[in-house]
Amino acid sequence: MLIRILRKRSLLALCLSLFLSSMTCAQSTSKHDVILKRDSTRIQALITQMTNEKINYRDLSTADSAKAFISMDLVAKVYLKNGKILSVRDSVLATSTPPDSVGQYADLANLPNDEFERSVVMANSDQLRDKYRYYNDKAIDGKRGAIIFTSLGVASLVSGLIVANTGSSTDNKKIGYPLAVAGTVVGGGLGLITFTNHKRNSAKAQKVKNELERRNQPLTVRLNPSYNPFNNSGMLALRISF
Repeated sequence: MLIRILRKRSLLALCLSLFLSSMTCAQSTSKHDVILKRDSTRIQALITQMTNEKINYRDLSTADSAKAFISMDLVAKVYLKNGKILSVRDSVLATSTPPDSVGQYADLANLPNDEFERSVVMANSDQLRDKYRYYNDKAIDGKRGAIIFTSLGVASLVSGLIVANTGSSTDNKKIGYPLAVAGTVVGGGLGLITFTNHKRNSAKAQKVKNELERRNQPLTVRLNPSYNPFNNSGMLALRISF
């Protein structure tokens, strides 16, 4: 009889434990998303789309779940219904970039005669950022090429002179002097060409940068997502450089 009573109590305890565990699991997963604004206001929402500029959602606090959106610069954290947390770091304030169209900032009555300058003032800001990356990368490549070819020319010149002036054999002079001259001409010529390309592309990149500054537009916009497996949380950081 005592054994039956103990078995019944153990069974009841097990059932109670399973019930409490199921309740805990049910509470840990929310039925909706929560958007925490930077002013600590919470929005009960059903998120339909999230970009680096805004969050589209349905407001569950309204009777008909009206469609709405919020700019990312107003958001501090997003609590997803699957339990994950996306944080916009306070150290990198997310700023929405206002969209613009082709020719929006151009004075159509006084367009530049130069084809490149005209393409700069007519481009929208996203196109300008692409142009800046392209010409800036080309300028960096030109600078590297100039350093490499100039260094090779100097090395050939020094090596040739050393070979030509060591030993008494006439072969040393026949090999050394041509090596010094050819190395200097080839290395110096290619170095000059690549340096000229560096200066030209650097000037174009600077013109694009000046146009972005005139529009008060950021030079680069990067969205850096990350995930922390220890606390099962995500982070969404928007980096903007002027």
